[in-house]
Amino acid sequence: MSDQKSMKDLVTKVGKNLIPVRSGELFEVKVIQVLKNKILVDVGGLALGMIPEQEFSPEMTEAKVGDKILAYVLTIENDDGYVILSLRRADKERISKLLAEKYEKGEVMQVKTTSANKGGLLCQFGDFEGFLPVSQLATSHYPKVSTGDRQEIYNRLKNLVGQIFHVKILNFEPNSGKLIFSEKAAGDLFWQEKLNKIKIGTRLTGEITGIVNFGLFIKVVLKDNEEVEGLVHISEVSWDHVEDLNKMFNVGQKIDVEVISTDNDRLSLSIKKLLDDPWLKESASFKVKDIVEGTVTKITPFGAFIKVGSLDGLVHISKLGEKISDPRQIVEEGKSYKFEILSIEPELHKLSLGIPSLEKDEKANKSDVKKSVKSKKTKPSTSLEHTLSIPLPRAYSGQVEINRDKPLGVKEKKKK
Repeated sequence: MSDQKSMKDLVTKVGKNLIPVRSGELFEVKVIQVLKNKILVDVGGLALGMIPEQEFSPEMTEAKVGDKILAYVLTIENDDGYVILSLRRADKERISKLLAEKYEKGEVMQVKTTSANKGGLLCQFGDFEGFLPVSQLATSHYPKVSTGDRQEIYNRLKNLVGQIFHVKILNFEPNSGKLIFSEKAAGDLFWQEKLNKIKIGTRLTGEITGIVNFGLFIKVVLKDNEEVEGLVHISEVSWDHVEDLNKMFNVGQKIDVEVISTDNDRLSLSIKKLLDDPWLKESASFKVKDIVEGTVTKITPFGAFIKVGSLDGLVHISKLGEKISDPRQIVEEGKSYKFEILSIEPELHKLSLGIPSLEKDEKANKSDVKKSVKSKKTKPSTSLEHTLSIPLPRAYSGQVEINRDKPLGVKEKKKK
């Protein structure tokens, strides 16, 4: 009777929480026995639980009696009366929440690359597998393949398998299992520290590690023997126009460069900054209003590009004449003409040109307009439109001049 009463009291006291666990939830349990193929645990002091060997966690190397661990409830009660739990599934739930938190907060995390394909790298974080696209790799890991050959890109990506990457999560959808990482978005704290040591204008010696259509990747050595990689954009290779970098440089070639920027966690380098600027020297021999001879090198809808010596100038379409819709109406590509210098900006490498006769005509027209306006303002009108004939005595004949500022007057002419 006392046992029945005590059980009744327990049910009344605990109520719905008599069995406080539900399938599909995480629950903290206490280890009471560790066997080779299972772990027995106390489930809230109300039930005995069992974790089978296949549900052990790879992250949990050893469980001890008395340890409190977080487990995932698979079954509330099996045929033997045990609550069946899983540490492996608990890890996944825990990691899922951790990933969601890092995604929301934009935190940096570490992942390990497990394999590669032609589009990027597969990365592991706990039981979750994510993807790190090639486009989201940092400059130091980006596969520099000038031809864009996908097989060569894949071969270089395979060399990155097994490495640890610092990344941020770009997208996480736990239900669909979609997980996208970005090394570029995470930035590299070590990389930033290296960049902070480099001053703009520093001259460095480096080695070409890659040639692509937009520039050269250069590995340079700093004073403390640290190696960093930067980019010489094609516009910073030479003062002249560059068509094909592969014809000018080779991978492994040693070259001197100057640091021009460390913005946006990128090391930007220049080769042409170490060379004399031909613009500054040659442009010094010209001045505004000079008449020079130039050759038309290219025609565009907005004007024509002109080669004057080694300088490149531009004649805007508005400087080719009135009602000109196509520069080809006035100039032809490959032919030489006389041009007038309208402005020179050496630092910007900008030379503005015009057609000499057109410029003189425009100035003459403006001068004529000014004179005409001035004449109209200063000379009173004496045309017949401002006079009125009225009858006079026989001895006189004449006209009355109308002037708004003066009273009517009569110009007399006495008859002889």
